[in-house]
Amino acid sequence: MNKTTYFFLLVLLLSKITHAQHENITKNWKTISINDSILGEVNYHVYKNNINKKKPLIIYLQGSTNYPLYYVKPNGRYSSGITLNAGSMSNDYHVVLISKPNTPFVDSLEIAPSGRIQYPWREGYSEKYSLDWRANSADKVINDALKKLKVDTSTIIVWGHSEGSQVAPAVALKNKNVTHVISMMGNSLNHLYDFILNERVSALKDEKSNEEAQRNIDSLYVEFEKIYKDPKSKTKEWFGESYYKWSSFTLNSPIDNMLKLDIPILYVAGGEDHHSILNMDYAKLEFLRKGKNNLTYKVYPNCDHFFIETKTDESGKKEWIDHLNEVNGFALKWVTENK
Repeated sequence: MNKTTYFFLLVLLLSKITHAQHENITKNWKTISINDSILGEVNYHVYKNNINKKKPLIIYLQGSTNYPLYYVKPNGRYSSGITLNAGSMSNDYHVVLISKPNTPFVDSLEIAPSGRIQYPWREGYSEKYSLDWRANSADKVINDALKKLKVDTSTIIVWGHSEGSQVAPAVALKNKNVTHVISMMGNSLNHLYDFILNERVSALKDEKSNEEAQRNIDSLYVEFEKIYKDPKSKTKEWFGESYYKWSSFTLNSPIDNMLKLDIPILYVAGGEDHHSILNMDYAKLEFLRKGKNNLTYKVYPNCDHFFIETKTDESGKKEWIDHLNEVNGFALKWVTENK
């Protein structure tokens, strides 16, 4: 067998394996498309288990990056940033995921020339991706799901993780069918403030000097000023995303939207989630100041952004403990107790 034939057969084999992996994921989901004159095509996915049964509804909003909901890594393994156990939850809930604009439900990642794993920017993604697109698409998905699924309308949950947690309160303000908001591991203050906080914390931990941190913060302010001077630009970028994306997520802070809601809100933080915890604490303080009692603030002191706790024994060996099922179990119990 010559090298050309071997290479062709290898590519064919890998293609078949990848296709089989994709099918293994998609077989459990029903995809429904909405065509909107402003938003374009919006694709949402309902877990098929007990799909014809009348159940409460969970609309799940994943975090940042342009990745598909499920993706196959270059090593052949598939993964996801979704923090729900959709299979078990679908016994009692309709579980719905929403694809980001112009992004497939499942696809393969690739290795960039730099060696990093990435997913290529698809045409039309940056032109649409924003808090507005995500909130408006979720609003339309809820309304469409109410027509096409048997939904127990006494419980309609918008459940967001990371960047999705910023979107969830905005969805609840748009759609009055929403009965509960669950926001996990997402900031309450201006998202851009996280970058400033990270510099201050880095200096406090002696990872850099105060002078270096201040220089970095001053340079951040220069970039933020550019964003706010041209907030609708879909071609200018900072930190890999368009000005339009950054401005849409920061013209209003999540806490502003949360305070406008009177429905139950569960806000979950991780003490080791250094990107979020420092400004998540502020939400509880603000609810207390306003005399509002519809926020439940739950902190898992030793968990990171994805609910993982890291322990190190006396020999230096590390152990990773996954608290995701515990966190999700707490959330579903909270829903039941706050109907």
